[in-house]
Amino acid sequence: MFQYQTYPFKKPPELSGKKAKIYDVVIVGGGPVGLTLALSLAKQGIEVVLLDDSNQVGVGSRAICFAKRSLEIFDKLGVAKPMIEKGVQWNVGRIFFKDEEIDRFDLSPEKVSKYPAFINLQQYYVEQFLIDAVLKEKKADVRWLNKVINIEPCVETLHCNASTVNIETPEGNYSLQTKYLIACDGSRSTVRNLMNLEMHGERFEERFLIADFKMEADFPSERWFWFDPPFARGQSILLHKQPDNLWRLDFKLGKNADNSLVQDKDFIHEKIKSVVGERPFELDWTSIYSFSSKKLDRFVHGNVVFVGDAAHVVSPFGARGANSGIEDADNLSWKLAFILRGGNPQLLETYNIERTAAAAQNIACTGQSNTFIAPQGEAATALRNEILEKAKIDIAYKKQINCGRLSVPNIYGKYPNSEEGKWMWSNSDVEAGRAVKDFFLDDKKTYLIEKLKYQFTLMILRGMLTIEDKAILKSQNIAVLEINYRKNTDLMGMYELGLHTAYLFTPDQYILGRWKDFVAHKAIDLKKIYLSGSTYEMDTLHKTEQEVIDEQIAEKLMYLAH
Repeated sequence: MFQYQTYPFKKPPELSGKKAKIYDVVIVGGGPVGLTLALSLAKQGIEVVLLDDSNQVGVGSRAICFAKRSLEIFDKLGVAKPMIEKGVQWNVGRIFFKDEEIDRFDLSPEKVSKYPAFINLQQYYVEQFLIDAVLKEKKADVRWLNKVINIEPCVETLHCNASTVNIETPEGNYSLQTKYLIACDGSRSTVRNLMNLEMHGERFEERFLIADFKMEADFPSERWFWFDPPFARGQSILLHKQPDNLWRLDFKLGKNADNSLVQDKDFIHEKIKSVVGERPFELDWTSIYSFSSKKLDRFVHGNVVFVGDAAHVVSPFGARGANSGIEDADNLSWKLAFILRGGNPQLLETYNIERTAAAAQNIACTGQSNTFIAPQGEAATALRNEILEKAKIDIAYKKQINCGRLSVPNIYGKYPNSEEGKWMWSNSDVEAGRAVKDFFLDDKKTYLIEKLKYQFTLMILRGMLTIEDKAILKSQNIAVLEINYRKNTDLMGMYELGLHTAYLFTPDQYILGRWKDFVAHKAIDLKKIYLSGSTYEMDTLHKTEQEVIDEQIAEKLMYLAH
């Protein structure tokens, strides 16, 4: 079982009379998102100070489902291995209605990528692995028991070059200055409140209870979701397996559930027994929650940037909270590093546009899941149940079941000239604006994501570039990944990679451009446009077929509810 440890307070140099300096980056908040960002920046050679008002990892399992995209980011940071070794891997989900299984899905059917669709791993383990890594970085200064009490933000960068942060510690207060202040301090963000910024969206009244319990059982490592089960009529229940023989039960309580239920062990024990039967178990941790779906209108305010729950909050259905925050951090880190090395500060606008759009996608997705899981009123519930009943034998209705669309990389829009040539319609998941789709390379000896670090990378068949082409691309800091066509026919099929075909990947492993008739200047020009801070054309941001279906069903349910 996990052993919590505390970290000692160390007197900051500002309290020891040392001359004040302007730091490159100060991060507020030492959860998974802040730690991911700090580690990423430090590994890119950027000095970073991380302030946390606590001195240990967060108590309780909290976020437990970490998606493949997060694992790929952790791979780049060198911390994925212990997480995979400790975590419970899973790809399969099963959905039940009353006493019957009505659907089963596999999130990673091809089995061609390095990581599974998800691992279940308690948040305290994720934080611990990240802390262990961050503390080894010479460029990272982690300051425990440092509480931000006031800020003087630099929101108009033409007239100032640093924000001031006032900090309370056990040995007195001090101030520091930073070129970039990054708020990773959660849904109750101190930085956001001090700047009088407000997230917009809605708060849901439904209340849910999480119960983590220790149990020996031979259930498979799958996600099980029940609608209206015989042991809990009218409710929805979710069961997940975690490391250390811990299991999570997440169930709906209703709108008027009292907070005291979280302390009612008899009530919770009966709920667990109704699902697992007479197997012996031991309660480990409980939490009662309701949720909001909200976001800031902008994530960038001068040199103050909001990341993770400080910028956006979503319902827990689909595990899109922590995962989207980790993706925020990955998107932001290389851009900050580029700017601090003399690049155009306007590049931050691409973070703002891309990640506000991602948050909007996640909010829409989780809101639609909530509408399906907890329909309001008899008419809406009857329609939802009719869909579930018909889904037993009809694949079209199976697509309408929404028990939480699980976290996947968000889709961005396209830039002018970012695509050229005719592409098969089935290749839309490797078009510009999509995250890189991992695939094994060279007879399964390595993986595509392992070749993509914090740099722009061009993927092309071996032998297609001249020596002069390679020299030009290298001079523009574009790495070249040449694919051996004899050993990678499956990857070539996935990416439709043929003669003169090329892909340009960003440092956060997204497809920026793809061309059927590639010449070097196309990648160079597109990279320059992106680094200038130009943003993609909004009308190129299209919904997937599943998103359209979910939206239509949610609209019907909401109409009946009113």
